[in-house]
Amino acid sequence: MKIINIMVGGPASEIPDLRQYTSAEISWIGVDRGAKRLLDHGIVPTVAMGDFDSLSKEELAHLKTKVADVREFPAEKDETDTEIGLSWAMEQNPDKIRIFGATGGRLDHLLANLMMLTKPRFLNAVPVVEMIDRYNYIKMYTPGSYTIEKLPDKKYVAFTTMKDVTGLTLKGFAYPLENATYPVGSALSSNEFVEKKGEFSFKSGMILLTQSND
Repeated sequence: MKIINIMVGGPASEIPDLRQYTSAEISWIGVDRGAKRLLDHGIVPTVAMGDFDSLSKEELAHLKTKVADVREFPAEKDETDTEIGLSWAMEQNPDKIRIFGATGGRLDHLLANLMMLTKPRFLNAVPVVEMIDRYNYIKMYTPGSYTIEKLPDKKYVAFTTMKDVTGLTLKGFAYPLENATYPVGSALSSNEFVEKKGEFSFKSGMILLTQSND
């Protein structure tokens, strides 16, 4: 399985232990300050990219001595640094993309990262992208039927509608549903798995699934 990890510039306090996500076969992308954060963790990214406006001149110069491929973009542009990193990752045709550092801190950054996968240009990325922080596992879904496993360190599961959703059915959860309809922005939170796996399906819309712990 080809896996690419992306580190963006969210708060360090939200970053999980990266050792479980690191191996010789996994490539890392450092986006903006995320590139420095990887170096701080002893990880040299394959490529670093962004406008690097969150780094000092000294930090950027040091980054260039450690990372062979550094790609600078203007601060004024029509896409976020995270979108630039995700676009590059998708060009590598990976089986999975994990994004770290995308949550916490500035609310506008969080919203931009969550809404990113609702854009038509990134629909092909939805099946392979997941976002991970210290407390949450986040994944977007398009219409279909899915079986998901409970993560051992997560207690809660939530379904948030990113578009109007029809035909939502939940099985194997404490609060099941059958063919329900919810408008965009509905947060079906604090649900729990009954067993180690649960099933859900929906006919139209888009759902953001989170597994979380306190």
